[in-house]
Amino acid sequence: MPTGSRLVIDSLKREGVKVIFGIPGLTNMPLYDAFLEDLQNEELRHVLMRHEQAAVHAADGFARASGKPGVCTATSGPGATNLVTGMVTAYWDSSPVVAITGQVVRSVIGKMAFQEADTPGIFANAAKYVVQLKNIYEIPIWIKNAFYIATTGRPGPVVVDIPRDIQLEKLDDVKWPEEPMVRGYKPFRTIIDPVKIKKAAEILVEAERPIILAGTGAVWSNATPEILELSELLAVPMVSTLPGKSAIPHDHPLFLGAMGYYGRAEASMAALESDAMLVVGARLSDRTFTSYDEMIETRKKFIMINIDPSDSERAFKVDVPLYGDAKTLMREIISAVKEIGKKKDNSAWVKRVKELREYYAQFYYHEENGKLKPWKILKTIRNSIPRDSIVTTGVGQHQMWSEVFWEVLEPRTFLSSTGMGTMGFGLPAAMGAKMARPDKVVVDLDGDGSFLMTANNLATAVDEHIPVISVIFDNRSLGLVRQVQDLFQSRRVVGVDYGPSPDFVKFAEAFGALGFNATSYDEIERSIKLAMKENVPTVVRVPIDKEELALPTLPPGGKLKQVIVRDPRKAT
Repeated sequence: MPTGSRLVIDSLKREGVKVIFGIPGLTNMPLYDAFLEDLQNEELRHVLMRHEQAAVHAADGFARASGKPGVCTATSGPGATNLVTGMVTAYWDSSPVVAITGQVVRSVIGKMAFQEADTPGIFANAAKYVVQLKNIYEIPIWIKNAFYIATTGRPGPVVVDIPRDIQLEKLDDVKWPEEPMVRGYKPFRTIIDPVKIKKAAEILVEAERPIILAGTGAVWSNATPEILELSELLAVPMVSTLPGKSAIPHDHPLFLGAMGYYGRAEASMAALESDAMLVVGARLSDRTFTSYDEMIETRKKFIMINIDPSDSERAFKVDVPLYGDAKTLMREIISAVKEIGKKKDNSAWVKRVKELREYYAQFYYHEENGKLKPWKILKTIRNSIPRDSIVTTGVGQHQMWSEVFWEVLEPRTFLSSTGMGTMGFGLPAAMGAKMARPDKVVVDLDGDGSFLMTANNLATAVDEHIPVISVIFDNRSLGLVRQVQDLFQSRRVVGVDYGPSPDFVKFAEAFGALGFNATSYDEIERSIKLAMKENVPTVVRVPIDKEELALPTLPPGGKLKQVIVRDPRKAT
């Protein structure tokens, strides 16, 4: 007779799970006992992380790189609460993660037992769904339900909380569910409304200045081919949100880059000047549209494709809301455009977009004697790794430099914490991505502050032979906070500057990883190529001047038209 914990493992295997990221403790220990034979037979792989937050980030990176749910586990109490930051990060970025948490035995729940925490209450607003099991019979159906909920509608993280005594019980008659069954959960299905599809096509065909905005939904639905086809069919320029960067090849001549708070100025300006915008899988967050009033000043028409109907109601009136899978609906629009059979001459608009790109380029690519410039560092890394390499980022100035200057050349190869802006995401997410795609080179673009949030997981990378490369933009500061203090708080810089600790080369070597101090572009290239050749975890420290700014930017609460493209401290 299988135990409850055996049912959990078998249920996960039935969902196709091969890798679990986690840390054992008292209340999830039965799970570990249950999959010992699976580990020995190499049917499952467990990756022992050094902190539960990192376990979620790794599962999140696995999900984003593979398109399949990532799985993590933690014990009760502090184990479960340590998952919160990672889970809310996945929630805000619509990433499917399934977390299996242990819980104290049922008889003491609610009685302040050792390492008890109210997991359902804590995760109520930090995950897409959370359930605490009441008996052993619920295990098979709720593991299936968890994967169903995580991957349907808007993807998101799910927590399944299992008391320890349920894990230890035995069941003599196991009924494996063929279909999920979640009372009250009805994921939104794709609606193909021919009238709306035709209207959307007519708006795009008749527009004089149309533009496409790609978001996270375009990535999850693998809608890149359709977006490119429509763009080329009508000569429509493309921009993206920050997470939508991963949807569009940046070497496409009609792509302008990510727009928004720290996005490329030409992308934001083109979006403002457009008279029709097709939004593909973006939720119109305040990091993309910093002012909704500003966005509608030109009285443009909006077509919005989103799996979540509530997204089209949050900001302003959408002329044509289309609900469902972005790939499916984009195909319908393309067919409708072809049926119309005519199109406007968009050459003047394309010329205008080119002018915007050329105008703002003058502010981006400057060199300075004796200093390594972020744009050129990123270009050096880009030229040193394969086209299909996967890149993750931490959060800080380096993330903003990556938003503007990193060239994504293949879909689903840029992973970043965008909705929550979680420092420490980069390294564990890179590890998860490498586990999902072991055939790819995986690079973590990180900052010294962000990297140190979860750098203890370098030990896991070494122990588990996960050869990720972390490039640390080291300015000995919480650079993005420092920048805001410097520019907008009268240079009252406080609480952001680090001392000389640590030496990142010695830090890496202490864990058994390779460490390099790259003080020139040539050294960066050599370090990256050696890391790829050796195929071991590597840290490459790159010095950055504290005074280096992440530009373009906006003043706090500013509109896109108020974009700052040059260092205001040097203005004459």
